[in-house]
Amino acid sequence: MKVYVTKKYYKHSRVGEEPIKYKAKQKRVGADVHATVFMDPVLKKHPDLRKALIKHEKTEIRAWGRGESGGHSKARRHEPKAIRNIGGVSGFWREIKRRENKK
Repeated sequence: MKVYVTKKYYKHSRVGEEPIKYKAKQKRVGADVHATVFMDPVLKKHPDLRKALIKHEKTEIRAWGRGESGGHSKARRHEPKAIRNIGGVSGFWREIKRRENKK
């Protein structure tokens, strides 16, 4: 099974919502997966967070493609250090605000 990922950015930022989402298609379990990852434009300024979130989503997509349940919890266990202790959606936006105030 191969995973093909296309990345797209939203036109406008959606503060308070998930910074990254995916939509995936697969003909049958075990076949190739074609997914599109939609990202908030604020991630353009923070490549470390972007890379970590994309890795998280790819782990979820792979688990989904294999037919496994609990893809999100599996991705949480293998999360990169940049987002490990961020604390969900609200924590992500707090981190962005903290980084922008630091400048």
